[in-house]
Amino acid sequence: MRVVGYVRESPDPSDGRSGFAQQEEIRRYAATHGLSVVAVCQDLRGSADRDGYLSLLGVVAAGGVDAVLLPGIATLSGDQIVQEIMIWDLLGRGIRVVSTAEQDAAFLGADADPGAARMLIRDVLTRVGEHARSIGARRIDPPSILPDGDVLIHILDADAVEANRTV
Repeated sequence: MRVVGYVRESPDPSDGRSGFAQQEEIRRYAATHGLSVVAVCQDLRGSADRDGYLSLLGVVAAGGVDAVLLPGIATLSGDQIVQEIMIWDLLGRGIRVVSTAEQDAAFLGADADPGAARMLIRDVLTRVGEHARSIGARRIDPPSILPDGDVLIHILDADAVEANRTV
């Protein structure tokens, strides 16, 4: 499996995991599990721009990778909701998320039980995605605006609309 690694130095300078240490953790995990590291993208301490993560998305968009390899899902964010949004986004792009941390398997595995809070977040994200696909895919015409600035609304008979609908 081809993977792109992602590391992010903690905004807290007292956190001892440097970007280099995280990269080495990714390389060791990949070597042990037969993974091929295509690239490693990094966000530096204090950088709020997330240029490294944007680079990761560029690598994903270019194709040729199957997964993102993290040195723990906390690398994405310290906030559980943000973690789930980022994981949901990556999964939506057809990319698996893999962590070097064994405890993360409970959150990332297909048969995992991530707990009530993460399940609620995932349910909300799934419903947001369904809404975007159903409503976002439709072309919505703006209402007619009359010369005096009023908006003209047409009230339609639902039965007549249904009878004229083409399948």
